[in-house]
Amino acid sequence: MLKTDTEQKNTSTTIRLSMEKGARENRDWREEASKNLDYYLDTKEGRNELMEMIRAEAMRLLQQMKGRQRVKEFIWLSKFCLNCSYFMGGKRGFMRCIKLDAKIVKPFYGKPLWAVIMTTNGEESLIVDIDWHSKSFDVSDFLVEEAIKRVNNGYPYPCFEYRL
Repeated sequence: MLKTDTEQKNTSTTIRLSMEKGARENRDWREEASKNLDYYLDTKEGRNELMEMIRAEAMRLLQQMKGRQRVKEFIWLSKFCLNCSYFMGGKRGFMRCIKLDAKIVKPFYGKPLWAVIMTTNGEESLIVDIDWHSKSFDVSDFLVEEAIKRVNNGYPYPCFEYRL
């Protein structure tokens, strides 16, 4: 039987390792089922075991999906955001769009934080986190301000409403 780890950490490292482990386990239970089709399809015990294996695979996939970040979690700061009723600005440059439930970041900001993971094939590096308060590379503040003016071709986002 397959056992799923219900307490996975929400990091890209564990997600990647889980995906690799899940791919191996996925191949294992499918190979086992295809080799013993008579047992798994013709007997009640076999059908129950097959059902448990499929249930465990579904739980593993569900846990894997829960660990992923949403696509619309970050948007670039537009020149209209500061005048929007859904804009929320806070301490230390924290900005958020309440309607899209997204963090707002300035263009060229977001420096990746890398980690090196040892695999069976050798070293492999991947992004562990992103520091949204640092520039990804050296860009002048003037260029950042110009980019803010041109975000979304100079038009407001669809969620924009003037603050009253």
